[in-house]
Amino acid sequence: MDEKYLLSVCGKQYVSDSEDQVDLQTGAAYVLKGSTRYISYKEYDPQDPEKHYRTTVKVDENNVVTVMKGGEISHNLILEEGKRHRCEYRTPFGYMSLGIYTEKVHVALDDSGGVVSVRYNIDIENELVSTNELTLNIEEANKNVNSKPDCTEA
Repeated sequence: MDEKYLLSVCGKQYVSDSEDQVDLQTGAAYVLKGSTRYISYKEYDPQDPEKHYRTTVKVDENNVVTVMKGGEISHNLILEEGKRHRCEYRTPFGYMSLGIYTEKVHVALDDSGGVVSVRYNIDIENELVSTNELTLNIEEANKNVNSKPDCTEA
């Protein structure tokens, strides 16, 4: 896939009284197939920069967002506003079954890019583990003027 776009990712995770935030900027592919948009990018392993994994975000016409991550730690998160989905989360130690309840989905995408933001909760056996916010800003790389991830959307 041609990575002609710049993707800014802002991820926040709230666990009990603590907050963790990850910001990332990377090249990405952005395509429309039928009525579904796909954002695909490489994530590098912080322990081994030679390893990378493909992450693909699928946004369908009903604003259902699916985050598909490959590699040693992989998952398919289905994020649909007001609904709870189960997801298998693969780790080097085995599989975990997670519940994902999506509070909010905001999609503002067109052919040149845009924003996707979601707020969701993760639970194990109906016990809340974390609340998460994910914001993706995608734009054509040649139009980029030092943009940074914006976490205000979620």
